[in-house]
Amino acid sequence: MPYDILMCPGEKCPIQQECYRFTAEILGRQDFFGTAPYSLTTNSCDYFISNHPDENQIRLRAYQIWQQAGYPDGKSVEHWLQAEKELM
Repeated sequence: MPYDILMCPGEKCPIQQECYRFTAEILGRQDFFGTAPYSLTTNSCDYFISNHPDENQIRLRAYQIWQQAGYPDGKSVEHWLQAEKELM
């Protein structure tokens, strides 16, 4: 985890489990927001960082898994799911 991002305490935040600022493992010293930055008025957070990998990251990792497995046919879904799991 990068040490240069502020972590979120997640207080009363409905999207805390989807946000990297809340779910990331804390390694060493880390700074936190004083209060959760989620706005109940706008139902959004300007500081949200998704903890789900994007499709391009998954695609690249699935391709690497396919290569490492010896280029087998019919395993694309398994490779995709494995890549998604590894990246989360």
